[in-house]
Amino acid sequence: MSSLSMNHKAQIPELYVVRALAIIGVLLVHVSSVPVGIIADKSSIMFMFFNFLNIFNRYGTTTFIFLSAFVLFYRYYEKPISGKLLMSFYKRRLLYIGIPYVIFSILYYVIQMYYSYGETWHQFVQAASVIGFLKMLALGKSFYHLYFVFINIQFYLLFPLLLLLLQYKRNLTKHLIWIGFLLQWAFIIYNYYSLNYADKGQLAISYTSNYFLGAYFGIYYSSLMEWLVVTRKKLMSLKAVFWVLLGSVWLLASFADVYMFYWARKNGTIFNPLLYELVWNLHTITAGLVLLQLANLIYRKLSPPLVNIMLQLGIASFGIYIIHAGILFYYYRISVSYSPLIYSVYVAAAFVVTFALSWIIVSFIQKQSRLAWMLFGAAPKISPYIEWKSTNIAKRTKLSLPVSKQG
Repeated sequence: MSSLSMNHKAQIPELYVVRALAIIGVLLVHVSSVPVGIIADKSSIMFMFFNFLNIFNRYGTTTFIFLSAFVLFYRYYEKPISGKLLMSFYKRRLLYIGIPYVIFSILYYVIQMYYSYGETWHQFVQAASVIGFLKMLALGKSFYHLYFVFINIQFYLLFPLLLLLLQYKRNLTKHLIWIGFLLQWAFIIYNYYSLNYADKGQLAISYTSNYFLGAYFGIYYSSLMEWLVVTRKKLMSLKAVFWVLLGSVWLLASFADVYMFYWARKNGTIFNPLLYELVWNLHTITAGLVLLQLANLIYRKLSPPLVNIMLQLGIASFGIYIIHAGILFYYYRISVSYSPLIYSVYVAAAFVVTFALSWIIVSFIQKQSRLAWMLFGAAPKISPYIEWKSTNIAKRTKLSLPVSKQG
């Protein structure tokens, strides 16, 4: 999408910074999940630290969900729906989301079956099943992290219908936030008391508060950002009160989430499942908005080279998300003698190696191969300039700002 095009809205570069922050959160959660399960002394400072990383950073995937709806409604809400638009929409999702999902589902299925059945190809061939794979593919279960792509595919299938409804009933857009919470919590309560579906986290309806909040921001972006963007001029305004309330709810919910999981893992203290749902929902909903605030500050206040790094990380975030689990899987197969210091270094290195190697692989393939879209989605175009505001002067700096071809 070109910011110079008369047919498209101007891009929002800060969203690439949000993606960068979100993928860091995802990696921290996945890297810390292994030590949380391995450390025997649940009273140790080390366990408390890894538990904190594992739970506090659970905002990553839900932030990507929020951004998915945000971007789609920002781009499409004012466009009339036509057969051509629908064909283009579904074609791009099939090519840039569906194909990478299928390819990596196959790859992770092979890895999972190979290491689950004796680590020999003969046993793998005996255990592997086309029907078994297709079931995993259909449920987003080929590997633990692919559920995110799976639930987004569900949202993409429903998006045109939701878009058409909101274009026809425009007054509904003002109520999207509470409708999203209502739908999500109606399903959560129904599932808890009646349905008892174990894999509700694989269903898009479990995230309607995130999706609908994203849709609301996509439609009303300009006016809403007036409330989120932090500036000195607003410090004595009602907007600053909103910042304090938002930050307070986010911190309280985040630490409550950490606290409840810590006691559950340490002593087996189990709270009501609906309380876990409520705290996690508040934690992730507010985190998405806080990250949007933080991304705006980073974009406006950090030096151009640092902003450029964050933009580049945002470009590669989908590829990093889809590939990092395999790298982390193989890293944790490296044995290490256990001692608090050595193991802490080992886990820290897991983050560094997984993060760096994932980013290097994705960036290299995107730059070197025209078929990179089959693995990591559409390769971005490059916009030559962004407006950069320093503390004293306004200047233009060349940064590699992407323009997505996914439409």
